[in-house]
Amino acid sequence: MAANGARPDEAVGRSVRFYRKRRGLNLEQAAELTGLSVSMISKIERGLTSPSVRSLYALSSAFNIPVGTLFSEQDEDASAEDGLVVRKDARRKLDFGEKRLVKELLTPQPIGTLELLMIVLAPGGSTGEDVFSHDGEEGGLVLSGRLELWVDETRLLLNPGDSFTFQSQRQHRFRNAAEEETRVLWINTPPIY
Repeated sequence: MAANGARPDEAVGRSVRFYRKRRGLNLEQAAELTGLSVSMISKIERGLTSPSVRSLYALSSAFNIPVGTLFSEQDEDASAEDGLVVRKDARRKLDFGEKRLVKELLTPQPIGTLELLMIVLAPGGSTGEDVFSHDGEEGGLVLSGRLELWVDETRLLLNPGDSFTFQSQRQHRFRNAAEEETRVLWINTPPIY
């Protein structure tokens, strides 16, 4: 359930409608930009279907927003602090399940060119053996626990208070190197989520 009691499909649908209208697009124009049918976009907006990952990426590209933005509730009657503050209890969370990794999104919506994340790794948590590489830059500050970070072939062991930066095009992955939870303030530019 979403924070307001709505089903997740309904919450995503409201966000899709919000961003489509914010871009000034009607359903036909959104269909043309995304390659999705008018019927499919309408069903997504009404919460009648779960959009595929491909559909979500097509919509976020058409609306010029990170895909993760579609998972946050948007309110037409936004308060004065919207776009400036994310309250601790209102953070959007991406739970990577078996990887024992949670990413809490700290950046207010709509997002700009900088994205802040709280990476929370349970003991044994990691990004897995796959390496990642994408456009941009990233960096972070280890707040608690111990982070093992690989950038290309370099293995780094980081303790609380240690910070790092690297070009995101370099292959990277990480894991919790502690017997306790590890927390890292992580910064991406441009935003991923």
